[in-house]
Amino acid sequence: MSVDLKQSSDGSFGLAGVDAGDGGFIPVSLAYTATIADTSFFVADRTYVVKAIRGRVDVAGTGGACTAVIRKAPSATAGTSGTALHSSTYNLVGTANANQTLTLSTTDGALRLAAGDCLFFDLTGTPTSAVGSITVTLSPA
Repeated sequence: MSVDLKQSSDGSFGLAGVDAGDGGFIPVSLAYTATIADTSFFVADRTYVVKAIRGRVDVAGTGGACTAVIRKAPSATAGTSGTALHSSTYNLVGTANANQTLTLSTTDGALRLAAGDCLFFDLTGTPTSAVGSITVTLSPA
């Protein structure tokens, strides 16, 4: 059995095959509960390209509107000042047991993480009873 690698147009690489060569190599997940605050949850050890961001609400928050933005921020930069990796927001008070697939940013270079960049969970509102998780799929570049 052989494995065929292919270079993607965004500079990342993937496995050629059934899923159009978009092999998601590094899934990075953040599980959250009602006590979550703004936080970093991954620091890149090399260059990566963000391929997808998905979340799942297990228990919807009940304290009113509560959303999050996943950002990238270089070392010595506040996460809340980082670059948004997607349009719109992740809804922590969304439908329980439902997945949310976030639309990735189309801003040139926004999805490329350099070594030392972090992924950051930027929260707006109060999560109250919210429980769930968010996964960012990265591909080495």
